[in-house]
Parts: sequence; structure tokens; C-alpha cells
Amino acid sequence: MQNTEQINTKGEKKLFFSIVIPAHNEALYIENTLNKIELLEYTKELYEVIVIENGSKDDTYNIAKKFEIGNIHIFTSPKKGISPAKNLGIEKINTKSDWTVFLDADTVLEKNFLIDLNNFLIKDLGEIYSVGTTKIKPFPASKKANRWFAFYDLGHKFTKTSYAIQIIKSKLLSKVHFREDLDMGEDLKFIDEARKFGKFFFLETDEVYTSIRRFEKEGWWHIFIYWNFVALLPDKLKRKFIYKVVR
Repeated sequence: MQNTEQINTKGEKKLFFSIVIPAHNEALYIENTLNKIELLEYTKELYEVIVIENGSKDDTYNIAKKFEIGNIHIFTSPKKGISPAKNLGIEKINTKSDWTVFLDADTVLEKNFLIDLNNFLIKDLGEIYSVGTTKIKPFPASKKANRWFAFYDLGHKFTKTSYAIQIIKSKLLSKVHFREDLDMGEDLKFIDEARKFGKFFFLETDEVYTSIRRFEKEGWWHIFIYWNFVALLPDKLKRKFIYKVVR
């Protein structure tokens, strides 16, 4: 893919970003996610949003469709599952894209997120990054949730893993895809494959929030133990585990 770095009036480089959002039965969250994206303080011509609705039985598609104008595009995946949805999103990415952000539908980006990400990537030009993630804050916030998310951030930073958001250099997407035979751990495999082409980064930002609905419903310790158990399994056994939908 061609490099589309542009220079703003202050002489700073600006990259083109693609944001891919898989959405399954996300009628309660997708509107807020897209509302927040519309408020991003970044040149509209330098980012795009690709929502891939997949197998929803609620009003996810119709709600998302209301936002389809300009740089926001809505598609429906013929296959069910988060990996097929993300892979379809990869097919729809603009050839001008420099970096792609894979975002859960219940994860929101505050207005300065792309500015933070752009500044980080252009500042550390000596580092050859291929993939990464960010600090994530919980919503709704509480002392308990804040402590757990700080713990997860530390874990993701040092184990080179992610939750709710993955960021990859777009030109690598001709070589790296999400494993459609895995219902759990597909994001870990994705990062592992991308790291063959460069370094992993962790962006310290206060501009990313995600819902705590799964943690509250299934239990914080249960999720921690379960996710780590599955992550350590070989791919043959990972395929036996299904990612339970929590809405």
C-alpha cells in the first residue's frame, strides 16, 4: 500500500488510519461507539471507519447504517464470527491506509485518540513497529474496575497481547489475517504473526474506553483464569473453545 503521510500547517506528519469494527448484536453499544468516532479531532480525509455487521438478530445494522456518510462505511458479513468479520474489513480497507485499528464494538475512542496515535508513531521513527495495542480504561468506572484494567494493561504491555483493540501496519494485511478456525485467541495469533515483521508497541493514552459488561456478568477472576488457560493451549485444543456472546 502506498504511503500517504501528509504535512499539516505546523509541519507535522499525519498518517492515514483505517478503523475496522466487527459488530454482532451490538444495538446497545454501536451508536455510542460511532457517535464518539464522529467527534474525533483528526482530518476526516485521513481516516475511515469500516463497520462489519455479522449475524446480528437485533437492530445493529440499521443503527450503524444511519452513520454511513463520508468516511464511515457499513457492510454485512456473509459469514458469522468475529474473525470472518475482521477479515472482510481487511478487504474493504482503502489502499491509502498506513495503519489499521481493529476495535470492539463496545469500545470507544475519545476525540484525541488518533492525534495521540499519530504523534506516537511518527515520533518513534527509530523503532520499526508492526503491531500494537493501547492502554484501556473501563466504563462505567469504579475502583475495582480501574484496578483490574490497570493490571490488564500491565499484562498486555509485557506479554505483548491485547484486549478490545489491535493496531497493525496496513501493508502487512496482505500477509497477516485473523484465523477463522479459532473462536478464541484469534487476536493473539494475529499479533504473533504480525510480530514476525516488526516490534510490538503499547500506547499510553487516556483516550480508549471499553465496556465492563463481560467482567461484571462472568466475574473478574473467572475471566482472568479462563482467558489465560485458553491462551496457553495449542491451536488444536483452542478450536474446541467458543467465545460466549455477552449482551
